[in-house]
Amino acid sequence: MFIIAPLCVSMISGCEKKAEVTGVTEKIGIIGAIDEEVASLKREVQMPTVTNMGGMEFCEGTLDGKNVVIVKCGVGKVNAGTCAQLLINVFGATSIINTGVAGSLNNDINIGDFVISTDAVQYDYDVSPLGFKRGEFYETGESSLPADESMRKRAVEAVKTCAPEVGVFEGRICTGDQFVSTAEQKNSITGEFGGMCCEMEGGAIAQICCNNNVPFVIIRAIADKADGSASVDYTQFEHDAAERCAAVTRYMLSH
Repeated sequence: MFIIAPLCVSMISGCEKKAEVTGVTEKIGIIGAIDEEVASLKREVQMPTVTNMGGMEFCEGTLDGKNVVIVKCGVGKVNAGTCAQLLINVFGATSIINTGVAGSLNNDINIGDFVISTDAVQYDYDVSPLGFKRGEFYETGESSLPADESMRKRAVEAVKTCAPEVGVFEGRICTGDQFVSTAEQKNSITGEFGGMCCEMEGGAIAQICCNNNVPFVIIRAIADKADGSASVDYTQFEHDAAERCAAVTRYMLSH
């Protein structure tokens, strides 16, 4: 578990509203875990300024008329949380979109479909010996990290417009520092947390955003079924899924 900023008691309630920033220009942070998830977006940034920090390359400029900072954070919760805090503290991000691919946890959600976060949980956070349920934070007793409602609605609209041929689902994102590839892992997560899909970054970004009262949404295109077929499915569908995510993100910026 990373430690970026203190997890305050107001973390959950702070997530439910946008940060009230007066006299500050809107700047949207866009995070992907791997090159494929951000490469096409970075190529389209106008007048880019590139800053290397914390082992990450932050590409700052304008995209579709909006001020953006686009970055590949790397895989896993530590990378993702560090990246989100740098975006907020150093680059002044006023909202964050986390885009990328995930594994389906629901049999109704197929490869190519989208999941838009209502909330995120960290299923591998576990202080249950101290009297908490798995996933509940020690400081608050809460586990759910709610996404911004208006960003969520815009993301759903973007998927329906940019990729009408696929399904779009709104629901919980389950995050942990492991690639889920077996039925046993999948059943363990869904049995305790429910959830629409699993991945390795969104819940950490959600926690940092909630700590800082910064609105966020997680956009995930399904690249595998998280059921043992990942070694075949993931490589085949990752590129197409990442390109669809980029198209959805750009629609959100321009509308």
